[in-house]
Amino acid sequence: MAKSTASPVVSIGRILYALAIIAFGLQYAIFGHLRLGLPLCPNWLPNGSIIAYALAAIFIAAGLALVATWRVATVSLILGILLLASSCLYLQHMNFVLHDGNGRTVFLECLSIAAAALVLHGLSIGRGAKLSMMPGRIFFAFTMIVFGAQHFMYARYVATLVPSWIPQHYFWVIATGIALIAAGAAIATTIADKIASFCLFAMFLGWLVLLHAPRIQHALHNGDEWSSGLVVIALCGASLLMAASSDQTSR
Repeated sequence: MAKSTASPVVSIGRILYALAIIAFGLQYAIFGHLRLGLPLCPNWLPNGSIIAYALAAIFIAAGLALVATWRVATVSLILGILLLASSCLYLQHMNFVLHDGNGRTVFLECLSIAAAALVLHGLSIGRGAKLSMMPGRIFFAFTMIVFGAQHFMYARYVATLVPSWIPQHYFWVIATGIALIAAGAAIATTIADKIASFCLFAMFLGWLVLLHAPRIQHALHNGDEWSSGLVVIALCGASLLMAASSDQTSR
C-alpha cells in the first residue's frame, strides 16, 4: 500500500466510502431487485433480480476488503471501473439523464461514487498516482458542478428539503449551489482544491446530520431515504479522498 493511503484523511475517507458501499450491497440483497432510488445501477436492465444479488455480493465483498485494507489498489480499481460502466448504462436513456432531474441525479451519484474509487486507486498505487487520479478528479468535479447547477434549476423543490426550523430556505439552496460549483471548479483546476474538498466534506456531513438522518429516522422503511443518506456518506468519504489527492496532483 502506498504511503499516502496510511494518512488519517485517506483512512477516514476510505472507511466512510467503504461503509456506504457495503450498505448499498445490503440494500440490493434486501430488495432483491433493481430500484430507481439506488444510484449504482439502472433499474430498467433485464434480469434485475440476478443483477441485484450479484451486485450485493460484489459491493459487500469490495467494501469489506476496503475496510480491511486488503488489496485496496486492485479492489478500488475494479470497483471504479464497474461503477463507471454502470454510470454509462444510464446514458442508454439519454433523454432521461438530460431532461429529468431524477434521472440526472442518479447518473451523477453513480459517476461521483465511481470517481471516488478511481481516486482511491490512485492514492493506493504510489508511482503514477497523479495520472491515475486525474480521471476520477475530473469526473467528481463535473458532478459537483452539475449538482450545484441543479440547486438553481430546481430551487423550489430543493427548498422543501431544508428542515423547517432552519430559516431562509432559498438562501441555503443558493448558497450550497454556489458552494458545490465553486468546489467542483477548484478540484478541476487544482486551485485551492484541498480547502474546497474539506469544505465539501463539512457540508456533506452537515447534510447527513441535519437533513438525511432525521428523514431516515422518520421513515425507517423507506429505501429511497436510506439510499440518499448512503450517497451522502459516500460523498463525505469521497471529499476526504479528493483532499488527500490534492497533495499528489500538486507535485
